[in-house]
Amino acid sequence: MSRRSDERTRPTLREGDLPALYRAANASSLEAQQRFLRATVVRLALLLGAAFFGLFTWRFNLSPTDWAGVAAAFCFLSALLVELYLLKDQPERTWYEGRAAAESARTLGWRYMMGAEPFGIEGQQVDIDALFLGRLNDVLSVLKDIDLSPGHAVREQITPVMRAIRAASLEDRRSMYEVNRVGEQQQWYSRKARWNRNRAAQWTLGMLAVEGTGIAAAILKAAGTVGGELLSLGGAIVAAMTAWLQTKQYRTIAAAYSVTALELASVRSRIANQVTEADWSKFVSDAEDAISREHTLWKASRGVRSGAEN
Repeated sequence: MSRRSDERTRPTLREGDLPALYRAANASSLEAQQRFLRATVVRLALLLGAAFFGLFTWRFNLSPTDWAGVAAAFCFLSALLVELYLLKDQPERTWYEGRAAAESARTLGWRYMMGAEPFGIEGQQVDIDALFLGRLNDVLSVLKDIDLSPGHAVREQITPVMRAIRAASLEDRRSMYEVNRVGEQQQWYSRKARWNRNRAAQWTLGMLAVEGTGIAAAILKAAGTVGGELLSLGGAIVAAMTAWLQTKQYRTIAAAYSVTALELASVRSRIANQVTEADWSKFVSDAEDAISREHTLWKASRGVRSGAEN
């Protein structure tokens, strides 16, 4: 009976209970990611449209105007405007740096809740809170040029749920860390690794199909059956698909996520062996380093400025 009561009173953590900086940076990053990817898709589609309209000549009622050329020019102009938008607003920068800040704030939040280095349970709470808020300010200092929505940052940096988890017993904190942090991250990385691997295979097959069609069109051109315009269109399609693959980096992400999922499996196997606060503090600190390793590589590959994470 006592055990059931303990389970009912054990704090539960939701995403909204994490630091306000995490919620603001995460929301801004997701919004900017969608804007960047949508703009990239539109730009590539417009360039393909320009190549498509270049295949034809459309004239009506003996007019000298080639309306296919007008359509191609419109596609090129629209693609140029989209490119200028990307250069001016730089949504990919908000995406990258917002995600970097969100992950930094989240790992700091988990270190704080678990009593991990440098926020050990034995320290004075006032000093620990000040240290934690100082680390969050270090992360925030690199976001001065990023548009963070204030509507997502109106609550506390140290929420009541975070304080309640930190005040829980070591056994409860271990259980929560295993399920809500390591377990959830392990499932997320495994799921995303499979998703990216499948997308990489699908896009590779698609490119092979287009290239195979291009080979057939080249043979027909050599035989004098078709003109060279189809070859130009096929080349434009392959170029657009290559650009999209470079943007999404499916294979690179799948490999990195698979490694991280396996590392988390090792971390999860060692949780039950941590029986003292000192052991637990060091263990969580090392575990957060392992969780952050993939993200550190992600930031480095995109030239993202970093705030303090530890």
